[in-house]
Amino acid sequence: MKDPSTANRHVLWFFRGFGTPHRRLLALGVGMRLCEMAADLVTPWPVAAVVDRVLGTDGARNPLGSLLDVFGRDATAMLTTAAALVVLVALVSAVFDYAGDRTMNGVGERMSVAIRCETFAHLQRLPLSYHDRRTVGESTSRVITDCGNIKDSLVAFCSVLFPGVLSVTGYAAALLLLDWRFGLIGVGAVPLALLLGVRNRRRGQLAARRRREAEGELTGLVAEALQGIRTVHAFGRHQAHDREFAARSRGLLDAGLEAADVQARRAPLLESATAVGTAALLWVGGVGVLRGWWSTGHLVVALSYLTGMVAPLRALSKLSGTFAQGRASAGRIAEILREPCPLRRPARAVPPGLSARASGRIDFEGVSMRYGDRPALHRLDLSIGAGERIALTGPNGAGKSTALALVAGLYRPTCGTVRIDGTATGDLPDEWLRRQVTAVLQETFLFAGTIADNIRYSRPDAGPHEVRAAAEAALVTAFADDFPDGLGTRLGDCGGGLSGGQRQRVGIARALLADAPIVLLDEPTSGLDAEAERLVVAALGRLAAHRTVVMVTHRPALLETATGVVALAADEVHGGLSPAGPVT
Repeated sequence: MKDPSTANRHVLWFFRGFGTPHRRLLALGVGMRLCEMAADLVTPWPVAAVVDRVLGTDGARNPLGSLLDVFGRDATAMLTTAAALVVLVALVSAVFDYAGDRTMNGVGERMSVAIRCETFAHLQRLPLSYHDRRTVGESTSRVITDCGNIKDSLVAFCSVLFPGVLSVTGYAAALLLLDWRFGLIGVGAVPLALLLGVRNRRRGQLAARRRREAEGELTGLVAEALQGIRTVHAFGRHQAHDREFAARSRGLLDAGLEAADVQARRAPLLESATAVGTAALLWVGGVGVLRGWWSTGHLVVALSYLTGMVAPLRALSKLSGTFAQGRASAGRIAEILREPCPLRRPARAVPPGLSARASGRIDFEGVSMRYGDRPALHRLDLSIGAGERIALTGPNGAGKSTALALVAGLYRPTCGTVRIDGTATGDLPDEWLRRQVTAVLQETFLFAGTIADNIRYSRPDAGPHEVRAAAEAALVTAFADDFPDGLGTRLGDCGGGLSGGQRQRVGIARALLADAPIVLLDEPTSGLDAEAERLVVAALGRLAAHRTVVMVTHRPALLETATGVVALAADEVHGGLSPAGPVT
């Protein structure tokens, strides 16, 4: 796939690669459209034959004139035959229209699903430093709304743009073949209509871009407010969020009104341009009939062809808004796909000198870390032996959680090296590293689903007995067995229905099931009452057995389980950290 950064000017063209697997369907759709075009070009000729042979006296130069004699030469028979031909041609055109639409629209839908899936997959694999700069609502808006706008553009291309261009080209060519004077009038009407429509294109694109940015900001605001709905209720800040939402909505309204104004101008301009062409053709054609240059039937065919050009031109004029939205959204999706994912070694490769299961030794060698301009660690040197349980303490903002994130490989240190069993985490394959490190965070995130599903999240191939054993060891069954469905009890979003201590025990069961040799604990008992803390600490004791544990905590109950304590103190000179060394 090509780098999306090359798609700034023709950003939708970047996504053409998603159509490669559907080349045969596209070719079939093109064939259906060509057949439909041929049927449409035949449509006015039976009427022209009636005008010339039945109502007039001249039937020359009509390709369907001889067909009127099939059921007789009297006027009634020829009228009946002509009417039957009109219906037959219309049915043939309708069949090819249906087949072409179904095929081409299907290609657009398949391409859009592929784009959305790749965007979501890429977004999930981007480093946390990327997600730290984005709101959840904004990223959600890009995956759902922006990919939807790209889908609309792709479907419009397949079902409107391509057939419309084919129709206009076919009708213009037919007019030229009918008579060069008809052709010049028809061809001349096209650039006039396009010229009037192009004038507002840039304005429409800018309005579409502003509209998508406003929609993304609004989605982010809604997602943030709903995620923090308990805080909103607790402090009664509903009106503040209402005012902010209304202000953002006014920005969206302004962009939407400008886009609507641009769109509303197109139809009148097109109608004016095509009216000029129709009037010119009617005058020239009428003069030609009076002077005997062509028959009345030929004038009917010419007018029918010019009228046939109007419908696709009208549809094409309305596409600029769709494509403007599509280009704006494609640019936002391209920004995601342009973000590089960290490159690691092959997923299943085990680095030389390492076994399938790490011993658990961790080394920080001159590690410094910055989040943008904000320092978090400054030259941290620390060695943790296999099987040790080390507690990191220090003031808020000292970078304790950052140290855990570096061990887990969630971030790369700004300088220095974090090693596991002597190998830098940056050189370790993701799959291997994820098998060696597990974590229990301050607030365990639970997904919508059953309790068992959330425990199995760390190892999807685990059987029911293994899940049950992990739940028992983490004391999850102590409360889950009281539910009617036990471990099969379904939870709401973010583990709704469980207390904080219960959620933590589910998180510990998840970590137990992973059976990783390195366990990271980030304030796992913070905010729990004494009884919940006692249960969680008991469960953590089972998790820590025979494993290397690095914990961030200030709670005495957990500090007592540590074999060493490292105090990280803020360095006033460097604004970073200074390890005070282990204290046993």
